Amino acid sequence: MTLQQLKEELNKYYKFDISERNRQREYSYARKVYCRLARELGYTFQALGQEVGLKHDAALYHYKDFDIVKKHDKKIYNQVIKDNKLNIIRSEDVISEEKERLLDNVLDTISKWNEQTIENFINTRLKVYNKLIEATKPQKKIKEVKGATLNRPVKNPVLC
Repeated sequence: MTLQQLKEELNKYYKFDISERNRQREYSYARKVYCRLARELGYTFQALGQEVGLKHDAALYHYKDFDIVKKHDKKIYNQVIKDNKLNIIRSEDVISEEKERLLDNVLDTISKWNEQTIENFINTRLKVYNKLIEATKPQKKIKEVKGATLNRPVKNPVLC
């Protein structure tokens, strides 16, 4: 898919021209979706920026700032990928083998329980633990401190 085709496709979804010089939120979010899709298709920031009238640094900003867009814009992003059968693997779609193995173990265990036990587990354990995870602040990493250096060598060999 070319950048021109991508721009036209997004213009159809948004019902306005995303390359129009406008600072309204809808336009900005549409450009963020465009930059994310174009970059994931392998285009350079300079090339994708030229198509919609952005400099390469603005295109980079929109690409990195994609996470703030609304659900509506993320739906359009996913819809464009689906409708055009684009070969883009989203990071949230990829599950590591280890995580998949752990989830299979959990599902195997839970599948043996009855409905009441599952509800009890969700209400008394899972929701509480999820709140704990959300409330926990990440630990600060301690900077590595290099050992002290001696200004003059020690004459006593026992202390070395």
